[in-house]
Formats: sequence, C-alpha cells, structure tokens
Amino acid sequence: MKFTLLIAMMLAAGTAPAQEAEAGKEVDTVQVNALRDPDFKTYRAFVAGLDEFDSKHALAPASALRFLLRPSAADASIEGVTIRIAGNETSIGVPLAADGTFAMPRNQAALDEDAEIILNRKKGSFRWRPDVHTPEVPANARRLGDLRLECEVRWAVDRQDLPFVKRTLITTLGGPCHTARVHVIQLAPRALAGYRMVAGERTVTAPAGAVGPDGMTYVVPLHDASWPDDALVEFEFAGQK
Repeated sequence: MKFTLLIAMMLAAGTAPAQEAEAGKEVDTVQVNALRDPDFKTYRAFVAGLDEFDSKHALAPASALRFLLRPSAADASIEGVTIRIAGNETSIGVPLAADGTFAMPRNQAALDEDAEIILNRKKGSFRWRPDVHTPEVPANARRLGDLRLECEVRWAVDRQDLPFVKRTLITTLGGPCHTARVHVIQLAPRALAGYRMVAGERTVTAPAGAVGPDGMTYVVPLHDASWPDDALVEFEFAGQK
C-alpha cells in the first residue's frame, strides 16, 4: 500500500495542497496533525530541536536558530505574552521579541527536572515553529537549506507527540524531510499566486497544487537532492504584476 503523508506541522492548517498519484492509481492519504498542544511543549523536546539544529547546521551554516510564536486566531496578539521554562526548582523567563521570535536557552537543571514550557495564555491559543533565516536572502524568497533545517528541527521537537504507529511509519519512510511521500506544509509570508525554484541557471515553476487554495501555504521538494541547499524559492505574490 502506498501512502501520501500530509504533515500539517506546527502552524499549518487545512488539507495539504497536493496529493500524489502514481500510474493512475489511487493513493491512500493519511492526515497527521503533528502538534496537538502547540503552546505546551516539554523543555526536553525543545532541547532535542536545539541538538538537531547543531547536528544539521551545515544545511544553513550562516543561520542562527530562533523560534516563532504566532496566534492561532486572527484577532489574538502576542502583546503581553510571556514564555517561561518551569521545573520543580527552575523558573527561567524566555524573552519574546516584538516580531514573535524567541531563542530557547540551554539549561542543564531544567533538563534534569523535565521542565515544561509555559505560556501565560490559554492552551491552543498560540502555535510555534522553528525560524531559520540565512542573512541577505531576498525578502521575496526562502533559501531551501533554511527550510530543510527548519523541517529537521520541527521533526525533532514534535515527533514524540505523534502516535507510535504514525511516528514509526514516517520514520520508516526516512522522516518527513527526506521523502516525496510526506508533504511538509510551509507558511507563506502573504498570499501567493505561485513560486519558482532557482539554482544558478536552473529555474523551475512550481507544479499545480504546490500552493494551497488560499495562497497562504505551499509545499517545496525538501527531499529532492538535485536542488542544492543554496537554491531559492522565489515567491510570486497574489496581485503582483
């Protein structure tokens, strides 16, 4: 049986924009919601993400790892939101920047205490994702290696929340960042009409269905080794002339 695994990781909402078919055969679809409690993660899970970033830093060697906190509802605001690492004896405030980004510090005592990450907001009101940006990438583009590294960090932090069977299946396929059968949803900076992949003289327009129906999500070929990490995903915004 062939599966297309549509991973709505962290901030993604709705159904993935493209379904895979082979030789005219129907392909079963498994919808995996990787984050059930997006504003409530263990500190140990975030440290797994920090470790993965260090391990895979060659994907985006000029970048630093931050995380992005965004409201789940359009009328919510990050104003006044606080983030705290809380253990039996440990309480560490995590500064939240005005743009919603934060850096998760390493602290051995918090790790030893199995500390939790606490927000001063109702559970489910905020979602988070890794935020990896190589300097000097144009504002209308994302670097593919940055997206690949974000994916690796997201998977490292989030995989323990998946049911055992789904986690095992995805792992068997090589993980969400290394197979065409997993569609990792990306969030667009604003509504897209489409995008193109660019690497040197090679330019390929995104296939039909690579951008979600509302233009706010998209899927890129993270798994495709023919595209180098320095390849750019160049956006065509809706209404752009």
